[in-house]
Amino acid sequence: MRSTLNARSAILAEVPKGALFLLKRYGHQPIFGIKLSEPLDQPNGKPTVLLLNPGFGREGEADWHRIFQWEADEQCVSFGTDWIIQPDFAATSLSEINDPQQEACLTIGPQGIHFRAAPGEGFRAIYRHFIHVDTLDLAKDLGSAAFHLTGYRIFLNQGDLDNSRPPIYQHGV
Repeated sequence: MRSTLNARSAILAEVPKGALFLLKRYGHQPIFGIKLSEPLDQPNGKPTVLLLNPGFGREGEADWHRIFQWEADEQCVSFGTDWIIQPDFAATSLSEINDPQQEACLTIGPQGIHFRAAPGEGFRAIYRHFIHVDTLDLAKDLGSAAFHLTGYRIFLNQGDLDNSRPPIYQHGV
C-alpha cells in the first residue's frame, strides 16, 4: 500500500533545501513556504525560508512573498522537493519591470521565472528580492528586461498536475 500524499512531519532543520512545507500555528492560518538554505549555511543557525502566504507585509507595502530567517526547531509538514509550479500566464496579466503592480508575485527575467519577494525580519531592508523557481538562487536585480505575473498554482508532483488533481497551494488565481 502507498499513500498518494507524500508528506511527513519534521522540524524545519530536517527538511531538505527546496522542500515545500506547511507551518500550522494554533490560532493562525496555515503558512506555506519553501526552504531556501540549511541552518548550517547561516551564521545564526536559522534556515532561510520563503513564505508564500500573503499577510506578512508591513503597513503600506506590497503584499509579496517574504524571506525570513526562521527557527530551525519549528515543527512543520514537509511535502518534499518534487513540487511543480504552474505560472498563470495570460498576456493581459503581464506587466513590465517598471510597472509597480502590487499583485505581481512572479517575475520573468533573463534567466527564467523568479518568485518576487520582500525581506522579512532578519534581512536588510531593500526593495525586493527575486528567487529563481528552479535553482532557488537569490537575485536582487533582474535588469530592465523583466515582466511580472500575478498568479500561480503549486502541485505536489508532476502526477498531480497530469491527473488534474487540485493544487496544494495557489496565489492570485
